[in-house]
This record gives sequence, structure tokens and C-alpha cells, in this order.
Amino acid sequence: MLKKISLSGLSSLFFGLVIFLFFGLFYAFHLHYQEQYQLFLFTAHYFFERVMQPGGLSNYLGAFFTQFYFYPWIGSFILATLLIFFQRILLGTARNLGAAKNFFVLSFFPVLIYWGLLCDQNYLTGGLVAILFVSLSNYLYTFSRSGTVKILFILLGIPLLYLIAGGSVLFFFLFLLIYELNEKTRSWKFLLLFNLLGVLLILTIPFFLKNRLGMFPPVSSFLGVNYFRFPINFPVIVVVIGFLLVALPFVSKYLSSRQFPLKKSILIVQVIVFLLFGSWFIHRSVDFEREEIMEYDFYVRMRKWEEIIHKAEVKTPQSPLSVTCLNLALGKKGQLGDRMFEFFQKGDEGLIPDFVKDFTIPMVAGEVYYHLGLINTAQRFSFEAMEALPDYQKSVRTIKRLAETSLINGNYVLSKKYLKILQNTFYYRKWATYLDRAMTNEDLINQHPEYGVLRRMKLDRDFFFSDQEKDMMLGIIFSEKKSKLVFEYLMAYCLLNKDIQHFVQYFPLGETLPYFTIPRHFQEALVYAWDVSKSEVIKDIPYPINRKIQSSLNKYRKVYTSQSNPQSLLRKDFGDTYWYYFHFRN
Repeated sequence: MLKKISLSGLSSLFFGLVIFLFFGLFYAFHLHYQEQYQLFLFTAHYFFERVMQPGGLSNYLGAFFTQFYFYPWIGSFILATLLIFFQRILLGTARNLGAAKNFFVLSFFPVLIYWGLLCDQNYLTGGLVAILFVSLSNYLYTFSRSGTVKILFILLGIPLLYLIAGGSVLFFFLFLLIYELNEKTRSWKFLLLFNLLGVLLILTIPFFLKNRLGMFPPVSSFLGVNYFRFPINFPVIVVVIGFLLVALPFVSKYLSSRQFPLKKSILIVQVIVFLLFGSWFIHRSVDFEREEIMEYDFYVRMRKWEEIIHKAEVKTPQSPLSVTCLNLALGKKGQLGDRMFEFFQKGDEGLIPDFVKDFTIPMVAGEVYYHLGLINTAQRFSFEAMEALPDYQKSVRTIKRLAETSLINGNYVLSKKYLKILQNTFYYRKWATYLDRAMTNEDLINQHPEYGVLRRMKLDRDFFFSDQEKDMMLGIIFSEKKSKLVFEYLMAYCLLNKDIQHFVQYFPLGETLPYFTIPRHFQEALVYAWDVSKSEVIKDIPYPINRKIQSSLNKYRKVYTSQSNPQSLLRKDFGDTYWYYFHFRN
């Protein structure tokens, strides 16, 4: 059987496997990210709403594929299949034009570039689907021989492809134009008619269909919508790919007709260039720091607190959003007061992020407010995040959160509205149906391990708070609900801001909480506060401080006061203490 598979076929399979493993093993959370910021519905209204746009069918199919990205291996398979299908179509087009077999490597270059583009979370799958439709149309055109058929391709193909793939239809027309100019049998009258029809249709169809398809900006009317998350920023590299898919078949044909002195080495040269260029391009395209943030965020979304802590133990997170997820996980597992300074911390930006007019940061910040019991704030952040999406999509994650916050607040009518939407999705249908039925039993909601707890934690009144007064906000919540998580966040907020005075002032609030021992970092802060106040620590401090912590402070103080540059000496033995954070971390 292997003898029947050509070298180009084996190369395609191998390249597809590499792409599949890359997204499945190394870039899975980019796929999760894509899935959560769209809302694909199995409804007729959604279908016609999407299709009746420039390039609407490609957009619809791209969203259809993206919903399965919740399962990274399925998403990886989809992307690998689409990209290799793209490569095989390009290769088939080149061979229909007369390209030799040893130039098949050229067909991989546009695919490689698009693979690199998909490493950017703002490139959507609909753009790849549009390119596939254009490539397939070019391929089918190479089978046409009759002049009448070619004219029909112009008259019917351009309008239809505009509806399917948007402005990518331009590359279809360019291919047709070059193809016909290479056909020496065509008369000048045919070429003139051919060109006039093509140019006329390319220029007039967007204007003719603009009012019928919906009101879009001029750029979107020509290029299509929802191929890139920021519609006003059209990526130039996409144009490069478009020209490559037009030019490469003809370049392959031209090179095949030339005589090279080392013809047997042509394939080896192509492979070497491809590997060198591919390694460089993919390396500059990937962003593993962002992938790490997406991984932490996904684990928070899935309530996988142990996975977050384990990941941080292997490699401490550095970005504020990742640290926010870690601190929330530590808090949920009751480890915030004991372990937070074992990991990188930088002020309170990694505890409760400030609100930003963005579609990513409010989602992470909203998770913190949600678990602290500030349900209305979490609801506002989710709504703001969805409305901030630059491509005007709806987000399945924010819709789910809005359904949850409405449920916790007892607003069942509003919650049912959001759940009804989710019942038309693939992954969230069962969850939404279950919750919709559960609303008929108030006790079932009150006993729910998450919604019931948050319903008891949430405040019964609203109040205004500033980003600069988060300690007051936390204090108000704790004074009414006595939540252990809220108390530890209040203490952590003071510690991270090096506000020892307020830490000591607020600490007695937690005396009624079920602590067997005072958390380690709280003890470190207390003993340090008494130490700098010139009191006799062991005698005067009114809290049960572990003697090892008292002894460690004495050792820490001795090194700190006797060395001119104590940081490097203290890092080894005291790098995970609050004292080290207080003195050496900004």
C-alpha cells in the first residue's frame, strides 16, 4: 500500500501530523481561547444572520469548526485537516497547469504561513475556510476548456464566491486573469470581454449587495467580516498568502519548463529552504507566554485549582493575570495565607486586577469577584467583556456567566433567557437544560456546591467602591458574610501593598474563623510588625506565633542588618517569606 502513496502524499500526511501534534500538545489553550469568544447556535436565524454577510458562509463554517475547539485534539485535527486540504488543492492546481512532481514542496509555503498566522489568537478559522473556497475554485477552473464555461465562471463564480468568501474573491479573479493570459489561443476580444466582466463584477457587487446584506464599513464590505478579530486592522500577511496561492501554481509551471544544471538537487534545495524558513517563521509566530496565561485562565474557568497550583510549582507564573489565577486557586484551596509568597508576587495587581476596557482582563478579574461573592460586579465585568469584543461577536463564556449570576441573584426570568440561548449550542446544551429544570426546585439551587455557596456569600445590598479602595470593599463583604476566602484576600491585599499597619488593624476580624493555626505568612507579618514596633516579640505579641518563625526572623534580621548587599544571601533561605517580599520585591 505504501508503494501507492507518492512522496508528496507522504509529505502531506507528515506535515499534517506535525500541525496536529503542535496544536494538540503545545498550543491547546489557544484553541480554548478561540472557543470561548464566539457563540455558535444551531438555529435557522443564526444561520441566515451569518450567511447574509460578505463572506458569510466561510464565517459560518469557521464558527462551526471553532465550537469544537473546546476539545483541543478535535480542534487540532480540524486545523490540520483544513491546512493539508489547502496544500493538496494548491498542488493539484499546479499539476493541472503542468508543474513537475519535484516542485511539490512549493505548495507547502502558503500553508506554513497560515499555520503561523493561526498561532495569533486574533486570526479566526473563517479566514482559512475562505482561502480554501478560493483555492478550490481556482482548481476547478483549470478543468474548464470552453469559452462559454469560462464566461459563466466569471458571471456566476465571482458573485457566488463573494458571498461565500468575501473579498478573497479578488484572488480568484487574479488567477483566472493570469491563466487566460497564459493561454495563447485566446483572442484579444475574448480577453477584453473577460477582463471587463471580471473588473466590473469585482467593483460593483460589494456596492450592489451592501444594503441587502447589512450595513458594514466599506472595508468590511469589500474584504468580508469576522476573519480577523479586529476588523479595522487588515493584516497584510493575508494578502501575501492570497498572492502566493495565485502565483505558486504558475511559478511551479515556469520552473518545471526550465533546465537546471543540478536538476536532481532541486527537491533537496526546496526542502532545506522550507525547513529553515519554517523554523524561523513558526518560532517568531508562537507566543508561549500568552499560551501560559490562557492555560491558567482555562483552569480557573474549569475550577481545576489543583492543576493551577501544580503548574505554578513547576514554573512560577510571571504575568499579573497568571498570578491572579494562581492566587485565586490558592484561596479556593485554603492555601493563600500559607503559600502565596512561595510564588512571584508584584503588588495587588496579581490579586484583584483593576477593570480595563478590554475583553480579556475583565473575564479574569470577574472570576475573582465572582468567587468572592460580588455577583453583581462579576456580572458587570462579563457583560462589559462581551461588549468589548472588537468583532462584535457574542461570547459563550460570558453568556454562561450571565446565566449563573442571574441564577444566584434569584432573577430566574433573566437566567432562563441566557440558558435558552445556550440550549442551542453543542457543548453547553446539557448544562443549560439541567439548570433550566433545576430552577423549579429552589432547594436544589440552594444546595448546589457552587451556586448555593455563592448565594449565601453574596451581599444583599449594592455599594460603590473604587479600585483604590479594595481593602474597604473586602472589609464590607467580610463584615456581613464572614467568608474565610474574603478574609484571606483582605489580609493578602494589605500584605501585597506592604501595608503592615492596616494588616494588624484588620487581623482581629478573623478570630471567629475556623483556623487551627494562623497561616504562615500572616504569622510572619505579625511577628515582623511587633519586631519593628520595638516590643518584646515573645512576651508582648497577643497571637500564637510558631517558634520556628520567631527564630527565622532573628536569623533574617541578623543577615539583613549585617550585610551591605543581603538580598542574594537571603534569597536561598528566606525567598518564600513575607519579609523577603517586603524588603526586596517591588
